[in-house]
Amino acid sequence: MRGGKLEFFYSPIRMIDIENANVEFDKYVSQFNPNEGRIKLKIEHIKRVAKMSKKIAQNLNLNEEQIKLAELIGLFHDIGRFKQAEVYNTFNDRESVNHAELSAKVVFDENLIDHFNLEERDKRIIKIAIINHNKNKIDNNLNDEEMLFSKIIRDADKLDIYYTICEYDFQSIFWYPDFDCESINHLIMNDFINHHFVNYSYIKSNSDQIPIFYAYIFDFYFDFSLQFLREKKYLDKFTDRVYENFTNHFVKKQVKQISEICNEFLNKRSN
Repeated sequence: MRGGKLEFFYSPIRMIDIENANVEFDKYVSQFNPNEGRIKLKIEHIKRVAKMSKKIAQNLNLNEEQIKLAELIGLFHDIGRFKQAEVYNTFNDRESVNHAELSAKVVFDENLIDHFNLEERDKRIIKIAIINHNKNKIDNNLNDEEMLFSKIIRDADKLDIYYTICEYDFQSIFWYPDFDCESINHLIMNDFINHHFVNYSYIKSNSDQIPIFYAYIFDFYFDFSLQFLREKKYLDKFTDRVYENFTNHFVKKQVKQISEICNEFLNKRSN
C-alpha cells in the first residue's frame, strides 16, 4: 500500500483526547530534566513525529479518530528513550536496550495507557506499532489495521530523522568522535547497492554510519512521505553536510555513488 484511499476500515467510535495526551506526556517527561540537551532534543523529536503521523493519516483520508490514534502512537513511540538515558546514559540500543520495547513497557507497565479511554483493540494497535517502529521489517503476521498504523509511525519517524540530521548538530548524530575515516565498509556498501538495510554489526566507524540514513528511503511506505522528502531536499542537504564534515576523498566518492543510487530510486518511485 503506497497511498490513496483506504477502504478496508470500519469506523468505530473512539474517544481519544490528544490535548490530554500531550498533558500526560509533558507530565511524564518532567521527571527527566526536559531542559537538558539530549532530553530536550528527544522531546522535540517525539512531538514532531506525532504531528507528522497526523499529516500522513490525513493524507490517507483516515477518519478523525484514526488520525488521533496515529498521533497518539507518535507521542508514545519513543517514550522509553528517557529511561534509557537515565539508566544507561545513552540512546544507543546496542549498548543498552531496545528503545521500542522499553517504550511499550513504559506505556503499558507504568499505566500511562490507563489515562485514556481506549478500547482493547486500540491498545493492541498502539503496542504493536510502537514495538515495530524500529525493526528492520514490520512483523508479517499483523492484520490490515495493525499494519497500517505500524507503517504510519515508521514513515513519520524516518522523516523526522531526516529533519534532525539536516538541522541539528551534525557531530551529535554519529557514534564516534573521529571523522577522519578512510572508507565505508565494503559489506555496508554492498548492502546499500542492493537496496538492503545496513547491517549494524558491520559498523566500525562514522563513515560506516553514513549509508544508514540514506537507506531509510528503501523503507518508506507512502507516496506522501517520499514527496515530502523530495520537497524538503533532505537528501541533498545531508549529502552537503557529509561532504563538509568528512575529509577523505574516497569516502566522498562512495557518498556520491550512494546519492546517485538514491536519486535513481526516487525517480523510479515517482514514475
